[in-house]
Amino acid sequence: MAFAGLSACQSNSKSSTAGLKATYDLALKAQDRETVISTLTQWAAQDSSVDAWVLDTLAYYHYFYKVIPGMVRSSKTPMFYTEMGLKKNPNSLFLRDIKAKLLLEEGKDTIAYEMFSQMWKETQDPTYFWDLTWIEIARGRMSVADSMITVALTDATLKPKKVSMEHIQAQITERVATEAAFLFLKYQLSVANRNIMQGADYLQKALEIEPNFYAARRSIVDLQRMSAGAR
Repeated sequence: MAFAGLSACQSNSKSSTAGLKATYDLALKAQDRETVISTLTQWAAQDSSVDAWVLDTLAYYHYFYKVIPGMVRSSKTPMFYTEMGLKKNPNSLFLRDIKAKLLLEEGKDTIAYEMFSQMWKETQDPTYFWDLTWIEIARGRMSVADSMITVALTDATLKPKKVSMEHIQAQITERVATEAAFLFLKYQLSVANRNIMQGADYLQKALEIEPNFYAARRSIVDLQRMSAGAR
């Protein structure tokens, strides 16, 4: 009888997991993000050995989609699922990237910088070098950032690669040519130095390389406002 009871429990567990998977698949196709999150939360709660992708997805959805435009959000929930996932897979670049960005949101730029630096060393993915450069700009270390941009723009091994960018408020992701991505940072340096015309030139060059570069196109509107305000 004990074996029969155990078999029934296992069968019920498999049936429940299959139901959650079906609900998740349906919600994913419908782009119903709230149901995706609630379904995967149930799944993770009832199965301690849940597949890593469930935690990865929960971490990403809370990090990228659970944002109200124009409002500061708490990083606690996405960080919770990110840390859960990292316990299963400590070397996951996907989760380490999310964690570093959440640390930046929390103002912990030193730890985030160390994480991006390690990922850059491991992969030579210019995305991480771009993140490092952006942090230097945010710190106000413009000369350091400018030197890093020069390195990126003159390194022939980086030119054919892409930089991944996330614009959380607009819920847009894009991959752009390394040259365009770092020219965009040159634009930011120019604006910080109040050289609007030079900034416009860098934006134009970036858009010549990547005509659909969202961040650059959005910044043209910002430049137009700055130019109007300077008159």
